[in-house]
Amino acid sequence: RREPAMQRLIDLSLGGFVRAIAIAIAVYAAVDIRLYAVRDYGRIIHEFDPWFNYRATVYLADNGWSKFKTWFDYMSWYPLGRPVGTTIYPGMQITAVFLWRVFNAIGLKMSLNDVCVFFPAYFAAVATFLVALLTKECSGSGTGAVVAALVMAIVPAHTMRSVAGGYDNESLAVTAMCLTFYTWCRALRTPKSWWVGGLAGLAYTYMVAAWGGYTFVLNMVGLHAAVLVLYKRYSS
Repeated sequence: RREPAMQRLIDLSLGGFVRAIAIAIAVYAAVDIRLYAVRDYGRIIHEFDPWFNYRATVYLADNGWSKFKTWFDYMSWYPLGRPVGTTIYPGMQITAVFLWRVFNAIGLKMSLNDVCVFFPAYFAAVATFLVALLTKECSGSGTGAVVAALVMAIVPAHTMRSVAGGYDNESLAVTAMCLTFYTWCRALRTPKSWWVGGLAGLAYTYMVAAWGGYTFVLNMVGLHAAVLVLYKRYSS
């Protein structure tokens, strides 16, 4: 049976131009909606876990990874204290410090606080674009990808965990999850796409470093692989 042709997400046609505009609107909306807390209250970290995450990020920026991984924080889990290096998923802190150093290296002067405040909103925009790519890959429809992006930009389940200032693990983990699913599906497109499987592995490793819910991702990939075997959708 001949597979249906995949519609391009963006091309030089009128439809491709319209889809490009719609994707841009979705990405812009994903950021703009999540900045309401900044507009109302300023560039501050809010909630409980985000404050600890910010403290951990400052410690990593000031002391480096070698000290961070052995850091025993006497101000957490009082009176016992907390061995941070073995009880944290450091992917978010590492990413934030990396972005902070890159921004300042290229002349975009931002405080570490500001990077952490805007971190959830910006990664929500990345997640929105990745959902568009994932939908296009799975459905072959560029129009379906646009609809998925518009939904992802405003869906409450994602919005509530990625508001600017809510510097928590889920804000990065959802993006890493979408990247893992996209690269996994992209690797299955043709036999020549096998190398993308390596990128899927790296994306999953990043997901593991970011959030304890990585087991959900592994279970979904395993379930998808099992279903493909049952339906004999594999190459030998």
